[in-house]
Order: sequence, then structure tokens, then C-alpha cells
Amino acid sequence: MKTIRWGMIGCGSVAEVKSGPGFYMSRDSTLAAVTSRSWDSARSFASRHGVAKVYETSEQLVADADIDAVYIATPPSSHLMYAVQVANAGKHVYVEKPMAMHLDECRAIVDVCEKNGVRLFVAFYRRAMPRFLKIKEWMDSGLIGDVRCVRAIIHQVPDVEELSRDTLPWRVKPEVAGGGKFLDLAVHMLDIFDVWFGPIEEVHGIALNRAGLYDVEDTVTTTWRHASGVLGSGSWCFVCGQGQDRIEITGSRGRIEFEFFSDQALRLINEGGVQEANIPNPKHVQQPFIQSIVDDLNGIAPCPGNVESAVNSTWVADQVLKNYRQKNGF
Repeated sequence: MKTIRWGMIGCGSVAEVKSGPGFYMSRDSTLAAVTSRSWDSARSFASRHGVAKVYETSEQLVADADIDAVYIATPPSSHLMYAVQVANAGKHVYVEKPMAMHLDECRAIVDVCEKNGVRLFVAFYRRAMPRFLKIKEWMDSGLIGDVRCVRAIIHQVPDVEELSRDTLPWRVKPEVAGGGKFLDLAVHMLDIFDVWFGPIEEVHGIALNRAGLYDVEDTVTTTWRHASGVLGSGSWCFVCGQGQDRIEITGSRGRIEFEFFSDQALRLINEGGVQEANIPNPKHVQQPFIQSIVDDLNGIAPCPGNVESAVNSTWVADQVLKNYRQKNGF
């Protein structure tokens, strides 16, 4: 079996625990080289994670003949640029979510990968996480009957660094992220719902900035319709006094309740009563998905990733944020 040799562009906090170790801990996989805008960051990451090669530039990394695939772990504003570099070098592309700043950039990434005959994967890694597979198993087993609707409530207290314009993180800077924390976080939910219930074909939303801590949206409400007829609604507020994380899937015979960003117990409620499943998240949450990419590239089994769904999630976000972006010049 071939060992997939990975390069990584970007050595930030996401790569440190969530994703980076997954490349050298997965079967038939190794992290061969890294690069970052900060030479010190790249060298430090390589030293701590046992990576043999450190490059000063992304151009040097993608030119390495010993690399098969490249993980792009940078903010959205650079995803298209790096994806073009990687694909033109004949390497497979694994890009962080959101896939890009806007839908047109997503399509450009798809096009350049198809043109160069390389595979494209997007880091919607919850598709392979055990707790989300359990939810899918419950639904496929008919334990809540036919799914009628899904509801998401994600409310968060502002992070300390968001309380000053001098310390704002890139996730709330439109020129880097393309939007706010809705775009950064909600696409995870939109993607998994797309996988479970079919493509979202109609969406309506309102985005506002209620607290004035930064320029992008901080409060969003949405309604949508899946191709299957499942209806969805969501409320995302990132300037609340108290946090709330709740997803509810309602069917003709029961419902499933869970927290999206934690590993608290999943709850199945139907005529048989209440059933709970405690499934801890993996230490490196992207590792199961990375393993599925490696297995796919080796012809063992298909990765549960779906490029069309990843693109569609950005289309949905674009529709929700369209009026706010136009009003504020984003």
C-alpha cells in the first residue's frame, strides 16, 4: 500500500492539534514537509511534530517531487491562490473550510483541480467523526421515522480578543475571512445537513451586526429547504451573554438532540423512550477524515467528502450574507 506523503501550508492553531498530527498518525500516511508565512512558526512546528522538511515558501513545497498531496491550513483569503499552486504542481488538494471567500472562488478551485486531474477534498471532517456517524445510523435505521425538519441554535459569548479593535482575530476580518463567524462555523452545519438531507435548494436569511465589535455580521437567522423536502431553520448569535449549542432533528416518530461543537451525549427520543450515546471526540478531530482521504487515494474506500456539497455550503452562505455584504461594501 502506498504511503501518501503530505505537505502542509500553514502552521497555526488548527494545524497544531485538530489536523496536523492526523497526517502522520493515520495509516499509510506521513507529513513530509511544512511551510508557513512565519519561518519560525514552520520550524517550530516541524521540530515538535518530527517533520523532516521545512520550506520558506509554498512554491518550494509544492515543487517537491516527494509530496503527493498538500493540506492548505490558511485563512480563506489565500485558499484559491494556494489551491491553484498545488493543483498546477500536480498534487492533490485538501483545503480548510470554508472552501473559499465566495462561490466564484470555490468554482475556480474545482476547475483548476479538474484541469490538472488532481483530487480535491474540503475539511468538513465531521462527516467521518464517530458521533456524527451515530446520528446518521439512527436516522438510517428509521428510529425517528421520516425526517421533517432540522433546527440549529448556536449562540456564543464574544471571545476576549474580539472586545478590542486592536486584537480582532482574522475570523472577523472581511478581507481575510470573507465574512464573520457565521461563515467560519455555520458552514460545518450546512455541510453535514446537506449530506444527511440532500442539497439545500432554497434559503432565506437576515444578517446583522448588533454589538459593533467588528464590521462583519454577528447575528444571523435563516430558513432553508432541502431537495428531500426537509425544512431547516437556524439562529447564530456571537455576541450573547450566555452560550447555547443545540441541534434538533425532528422526524415523524421522534427526534434527535445534540450539541454540535461539543461531545456531550447524543439523545434519541421516540416512542421507546430516551436513549443516550456518549461518544467522545477524537483527540485530533480531523484524523478520521484524513484517514478516509488516504484510503480513497489508495483505492480502498471512498472518502465521505463531497465537493459539490462543500461548494453548495458556500452558495448558501453567500445567499444569507448577500444583502449585508452589499450594504457594507464587502
